Amino acid sequence: MNPCKDTSHKTIVHLIDRLTIGGLERVIANFITGTHEQPISNIIISIREVVTTGIMPSHVDVFSLRKQEGHDLPSHIRLWKLLRKIKPDIIHTYNLPSIEYHPIAWCAGVKGHIHAEHGRDAGDPHGLNKKHNTLRKLMSRFIQSYVSVSEDLHAWLIDHVGIAEKKAVLIQNGINTDRFNLPKTESEVLRFAIVARITPVKDHLNLLKAFLVLKEELGHKALPQLAIVGDGDHKEALEEFCRNGGLECVEFLGARDDVEQILASTDVFVLSSIAEGIPMTILEAMSARIPIVSTNVGGIPEVVTDGVEGYLVEKSNPDALASALKKYILQPELIALHGENARNKILSNFDEKNMINAYLCLYKALVKKH
Repeated sequence: MNPCKDTSHKTIVHLIDRLTIGGLERVIANFITGTHEQPISNIIISIREVVTTGIMPSHVDVFSLRKQEGHDLPSHIRLWKLLRKIKPDIIHTYNLPSIEYHPIAWCAGVKGHIHAEHGRDAGDPHGLNKKHNTLRKLMSRFIQSYVSVSEDLHAWLIDHVGIAEKKAVLIQNGINTDRFNLPKTESEVLRFAIVARITPVKDHLNLLKAFLVLKEELGHKALPQLAIVGDGDHKEALEEFCRNGGLECVEFLGARDDVEQILASTDVFVLSSIAEGIPMTILEAMSARIPIVSTNVGGIPEVVTDGVEGYLVEKSNPDALASALKKYILQPELIALHGENARNKILSNFDEKNMINAYLCLYKALVKKH
């Protein structure tokens, strides 16, 4: 019997900074899809523009507050009016840009308040910004539960931000392990891939510099292919870097909604971030039996054990990243071994059903309080 099963209907508003294609959006979409038989109505509100609704199930209502840059008080008023109309039971905000809206949600009559931290940004990779952390702490008066997706973020919320332990909840991301388990396509060329929004925090430039190191060290040997999946303002600069560096092996695929198909054509997954929570893309790649080469940041060491499911390296160090990538080039037999280890780790610890059930328990507890 599922202790979190609840027959009472609930309306959940998910408030995010911008609706686009990314790991956070996939977490929300996975939850919505996984709870389609539950008595839950899920509504998405994007604070800024809606770039795409394609990642969300078609039956989900999506709204935009159309927030302007800087302080935009009218966006708070628009949210108040929208919440008064929707009358949700719970508002679930994600990451720093959304946390300031909890007081206005209380004024609109919303009784259940959750805030989730899924990672840090490039401007504050260690989460030490005093202004931001003061805001997080002040908002705890309006928020009943702070969710973190990794042990690293969980400890940071308690030890550095000062969130009370009774309010801090650890719910690690999970994925659909059946969806990300397609048969592999064969290739004579080694295929690397990174799936990440092209922003400074993902540090794609470090990865491309590592490929320049490989190009010099491998000499006459052919470089592996590198697929860069994702979009962002820095894409053109990265493309120019590849042209100037003669990295003809790099292909920019843009934002895609067929990641499972791309992973079926990938041998090694790479992530070069300077800060992370627990990235959905790493979980998806591991479920697809792909070994990981990643920077050793955030919650990633909670998922990847160095030398078992892949390799972890120092951030912003192209030589170290190149060295780890070269291990799979020179010892391709490690790919299948580490890939199988990766799949087993996901099946044991990061199944989507566990994540969904944890959120259902949290929602049920909040609704019961009121």
